[in-house]
Amino acid sequence: MIVMDAGSSRFQFRAGALIWCNGHLLIHRAVADPSWSLPGGRVEFHEAGAETLAREIAEEIGCAATIGPLRFVIENFFELGGRKAHEIGFYYQAELARPLPFHETDIVHRSRDGDTDLEFRWALPRSIASGAVDLKPAPLVDLINAPAEGIVHVVHRD
Repeated sequence: MIVMDAGSSRFQFRAGALIWCNGHLLIHRAVADPSWSLPGGRVEFHEAGAETLAREIAEEIGCAATIGPLRFVIENFFELGGRKAHEIGFYYQAELARPLPFHETDIVHRSRDGDTDLEFRWALPRSIASGAVDLKPAPLVDLINAPAEGIVHVVHRD
């Protein structure tokens, strides 16, 4: 994976998927985490962001996906576990080859990624916008409903 640690700082390159069903967005988190993110993961060396998503979705959800256009690029600066982090995130539209079960509030899928237990659920954009669902990185709250024209670039500092 493309991660570089330098002292108390970390750089990482991530790809995330916008997967929709019934007006809801698929989100996931490590079971121990309070916040949610879009499905995806860290890009490997010599792997394009869309390839990362296809691999991560196959590993974590257990099905193939069609990766669509790049929607957002987010340069995200934040702190995690006492470390300063700089993350570049590519976020793509994606469609699962086989849909996950749909429920408006319950966990619909669980998987294990290395030593981490993951859970997936569907969330309404208004639940994310109101803060009822804590989605990271923060700019996604405003971007998920943006018109799908071109690529949006955001620099965000927590």
